[in-house]
Amino acid sequence: MAEVAKKVKTKTVNRTGKKLVKKALVIGAKKTKSVNSLDQIKKLNEETKSIKATKEVEKRSQVSDVRAQEDNREEKIEKKYSLTIGPRELLSAGCHLGHKIAKTNPRAKENIYAARDGIQIFDLLKTKDALEDACNFIYQSVKSGKKLLFLGTKRQSREVVKRIATENNIAYITDRWLGGTISNWEQIRKNIKKLVDLREGVEKGSFKDRSKKEQLEISKEIIRLEKIVGGLVALGNDLFDVMIVVDAGLEKTAIKEAKLRKVKTVALCDSDTDPFKVDYAIPTNDDNVKSISLIVEEIGRAIKAATTNVKK
Repeated sequence: MAEVAKKVKTKTVNRTGKKLVKKALVIGAKKTKSVNSLDQIKKLNEETKSIKATKEVEKRSQVSDVRAQEDNREEKIEKKYSLTIGPRELLSAGCHLGHKIAKTNPRAKENIYAARDGIQIFDLLKTKDALEDACNFIYQSVKSGKKLLFLGTKRQSREVVKRIATENNIAYITDRWLGGTISNWEQIRKNIKKLVDLREGVEKGSFKDRSKKEQLEISKEIIRLEKIVGGLVALGNDLFDVMIVVDAGLEKTAIKEAKLRKVKTVALCDSDTDPFKVDYAIPTNDDNVKSISLIVEEIGRAIKAATTNVKK
């Protein structure tokens, strides 16, 4: 019996010993695993960082490629017109003030210098360069005999747009953009002709023989057509080649129509609009009367310089 008891004890001791050895091996393995896992995590972090960096580079290159494709400038513009204003004048007019950070268009970020008190601040050096490019393009367009249109339907821009357009004998729209002005030009041209004929008839006295009711209807029709196509009379029968827009975000339907008919666009673009939807974007504050007036007047000077050069 004693021998059997000794054998049982030795077996249990051996089993417990084996168990302890197994536990020790498991703990050791776990420790080595944890060490290995830390090394692996570090390696993985380094790999992910490098992958992220390469992805960012790829994204930037893709964005630059897309921008190059979307940029419809076929020719490099020769700088023949020099600006009469600089960054100081742009700053004093409030051209540097954009919208709130939450309203920022991602594609407008490259024109932004910094953010102050939750408002985006434009890089005025970039604004100046963009304005100079736009003015040179307009200058060359006028010299080559292309027709222009000023579009500014917002309240802050109506007065200055109308004044600059009438001074330079250029077509303008300040009331509202009529859908189909470009895509349905044939109908717009008919309305322009009708307005011109009615004006001439009133000036010559061709409607004096008509009844008072008919004369009143004619005057009402003239007022209606003045609102719709009054500013387009300077175009005559031909569609405009270049459209100068105040607030590209507000006039998005006009810009879409222009793109379909390959009409070149020059536009004031705030921080909440995509500047790549326009051929020549001028990053600036398009809500302030001073900033709009300063830039539109500068464009007007470029047009005047081109017209005087053509006359000479």
